[in-house]
Amino acid sequence: MRQVRLLYLIFFLFTLTFNANAENHDHIGNSTNTDNCEKKENLSNVSNSQTVYICTGSYAYAYHSRSDCPGLNNCKGEIKYADENFAVNNLGRVPCCRCWSNVTGRCKDDNPYYGGSGGGDDNSEALAYIALAVVIASAAVLSNDIYIYPTYSFYKGNYNDNRSGISQATNSPGWVFGFRKTFKHSALEYGGSYFKSAFENNYGDGYSYTEENDRWGMHFNFVHQLFYNQTPYWVKVYLGPSLNYIYDFGYGGLIGTEIRIFDRLKFDLRYEYTTQTNQIQAGLIFTYQKKLFWQK
Repeated sequence: MRQVRLLYLIFFLFTLTFNANAENHDHIGNSTNTDNCEKKENLSNVSNSQTVYICTGSYAYAYHSRSDCPGLNNCKGEIKYADENFAVNNLGRVPCCRCWSNVTGRCKDDNPYYGGSGGGDDNSEALAYIALAVVIASAAVLSNDIYIYPTYSFYKGNYNDNRSGISQATNSPGWVFGFRKTFKHSALEYGGSYFKSAFENNYGDGYSYTEENDRWGMHFNFVHQLFYNQTPYWVKVYLGPSLNYIYDFGYGGLIGTEIRIFDRLKFDLRYEYTTQTNQIQAGLIFTYQKKLFWQK
């Protein structure tokens, strides 16, 4: 009987030791995970569902199962992590087509130009650059002037980024550049713009963050000289309509003054206001051909 009691005691002590070791192992694992999480930037306080990774850039729409997913290679913002419920319900994200399986028809690819290790070469980006080079070369041949303006944008409009958030742009500096086809008292202008913009993103539930991204745009202007019989030959006052595209098509107008510095070089100061822009510009216009080459 004493031997049986001794066996019971040994079994009881063994059980206690096993449970203590098991609890200690879970604690170490949780502590390690907690330490790792503290090194990342969390997007939500909820951790009841699977952890996923997202890009905070303006044109990112997917959530990813791992931080090294090829779909994140084109991220223009920061890579952060959140729980899956928050990514879907608060940020309006959908699964990444690359790192999730069985999501056909309801997934998106944030990096469509990444060929991956097993696929062929994707020539779409190269073809786009070739087409852009052809357009620029054609514009250079058919134009008379080239211009570049340091620009300051006062645009602070809200826009919906196609998720569930509302973003507000802040003041930002940038550049406007392009070509001009000149006539006797007017000119056609066509070119692009670049701004380093900051956006305040608000997703509700007390969550918001500020991000910076590159803002590219296109514009097409027609300017006509005013009071050309009353102003000196070296001064031109003009106004005209403006059509542009940044996040969407915009329309409005501009007004400015052009001052001749040398025969082929002019200083230009203007103000432009459209449904997409509110900016002041001051730069140079250079006449690289007074007549088109076939007219000489």
